[in-house]
Amino acid sequence: MTEQKGKNESKEPKGEAGGNPAELYEKMSNILRDSVERAGMITEEAFERGLREARDWAFKMKEFYRDDIGKVSEFIRRDWQEGIRQTREHTRKHLDLDRLQAGFLDLLSRLAEAAGSQLESLAGKIKERLTYKTGEIAGAGTLECRGCGQHLVVDKPTRIPPCPKCRSTIFERSY
Repeated sequence: MTEQKGKNESKEPKGEAGGNPAELYEKMSNILRDSVERAGMITEEAFERGLREARDWAFKMKEFYRDDIGKVSEFIRRDWQEGIRQTREHTRKHLDLDRLQAGFLDLLSRLAEAAGSQLESLAGKIKERLTYKTGEIAGAGTLECRGCGQHLVVDKPTRIPPCPKCRSTIFERSY
């Protein structure tokens, strides 16, 4: 009985568990966004501080299992870093430097240089985490099944179902 109790203790919630992980994802994302906005710039330090604030909030709420908070934190990290990567790629592809004023170019250059190393660091850390699996929670967007190419549109944070076409459980973001 003592062995069984020890095993159960690690699964016990901090308090009254049973909260909705999709709602947890949304609230933690909002806390992270607010924290990064207060910092004034998306840096790795600001991102980590904001995610820590979001996790601390979730623990204080005592509505979620510690494991759920950890998983949702990783889902948020994955989604934010993918968004940063996409923004960087889009900017590089579509920025027409000939149409910009010299002063703006100078400012943009300094900002890009400062943010570039931070973004590269974040992108490198998340590159391996870009696989989405059935049962995980993903934010809004389109996921593409790696098995058959079927697109799965997610319009709010939700738990990822198996592919409706081939029942595969592995997805990646599609744009």
